[in-house]
Amino acid sequence: MNLPDRMADSALRLIREAGASLIYRRIVPSFDPLTGTTLLASEDFAVTGLVQEATPGRLDDALVRHGDRFVLLAAEGLPVVPAAGSAVTLDGEDWPILHVGAIRPGDRAIAWRLQVRR
Repeated sequence: MNLPDRMADSALRLIREAGASLIYRRIVPSFDPLTGTTLLASEDFAVTGLVQEATPGRLDDALVRHGDRFVLLAAEGLPVVPAAGSAVTLDGEDWPILHVGAIRPGDRAIAWRLQVRR
């Protein structure tokens, strides 16, 4: 087993052991040409993640505000790539995703780092 695979296994184990059960809600807009409106469809995925309060400041030219959270999700077991505009359900409330970053020690993502804001 190479180093990226060992890192992925360790990250997945740590997220499973210390993480919480969450819902990743993928929100996909579609246009209805008959009505001229945009419709939102959603699909839910059960995930395990670590939730951390964000420190206000700057992240990739975006402002991190007081109350924001960072959510670390294991990439394994999640059949889609998380996207800004979707949401994570924390304590029964949807938190929209503002920014998605991948943790990649090699060629594949082992975890996703999401910045969320209520």
